[in-house]
Amino acid sequence: MIILTNCMTPKADEGALKVACSLIRRLKRSTCDTALWTYERPSEEADCHLKLGKLFLSFKLWRLLRKRKEKVLYAPFPTGMLPMALRVYVLSKMCRKNLTVLVSMQASPSKLGAWLLRRSKACVAVLSPEARAYYEQAGVPVVHLHTGVDTKRFQPVTAEEKRALRQKYGVPADRTVVLHVGHLKAGRNVSVFLNLPAEFHGVLVTSSFTAQQQDEALKEALMKQKNMTLTDTYQEHIEQWYQLADVYLFPVTEAGNCIDTPLSALEAAACGVPVVATAYGELQCLMEEKGFYKIENLEDDILHPLLAQAAKQQKSPRQAVVPYDWDNAVRFLQESRKEVLG
Repeated sequence: MIILTNCMTPKADEGALKVACSLIRRLKRSTCDTALWTYERPSEEADCHLKLGKLFLSFKLWRLLRKRKEKVLYAPFPTGMLPMALRVYVLSKMCRKNLTVLVSMQASPSKLGAWLLRRSKACVAVLSPEARAYYEQAGVPVVHLHTGVDTKRFQPVTAEEKRALRQKYGVPADRTVVLHVGHLKAGRNVSVFLNLPAEFHGVLVTSSFTAQQQDEALKEALMKQKNMTLTDTYQEHIEQWYQLADVYLFPVTEAGNCIDTPLSALEAAACGVPVVATAYGELQCLMEEKGFYKIENLEDDILHPLLAQAAKQQKSPRQAVVPYDWDNAVRFLQESRKEVLG
């Protein structure tokens, strides 16, 4: 297999990068003949780095693909559907074998993009029911990957370990800790942390990859809150932030503000932390599971009691997300080559 991507980075704390990097690294480790080709973002892990134009019109790429005669997995960083489809169409004309495209975030629909994908005969691997439904309706071969969490790394801790982690990171031990991990922008509705009652302590861990895209006014307002901890640097042990929390809050409602499978919600759930969330993307498949609490309304008088209920009941959602382990997705891709990779 050949993997072509612009997503490889040693510090993947952004959703789309994390999906691509995690799956690619595991695929490469599990199959000795897998070749990793990068473009735009060089990587020490790559077997080859290519300088490609926006349309992939490269003689070197064409020569390499024709020589290898192998199946190709294309994992692009999220972009508009039409630019992605144009590149996929060009790739399909270079490949001797079938082509699969990993789409981590559903882009705005494009009739021309859908037509190009149909003509390319590529299979699209998606992460949410909505994305699958869209591509199926558009007549594009599609498969729904259930993935997004390392259940070995993200595990529950004891009450004593939780207290120690709060002390380590300077988080109050006597408050109900509400956590959110992700981009600091208004579109994710993190402004709800501004109104948390005194009995709650909010914790925001934001992506260092998008630090320059932060909503500075919102950041300043949040930092003025007495019951708030905010960090925007890369966290090597991000699992510890989940483990110190009492409840995880995912208030995103509008498409395009998160990848189709909110990895942070899955990671929190794997740590046994109750998840209060909107039915965004793949999360709609988990809303009826133990430890998940559906947000019907972001108004304070609705949200705050729901957070209190989740924190008090402490129902662990871990079992619901075990099937989403990265290794299962890798196994699915490997065992389903006839269906997915041709």
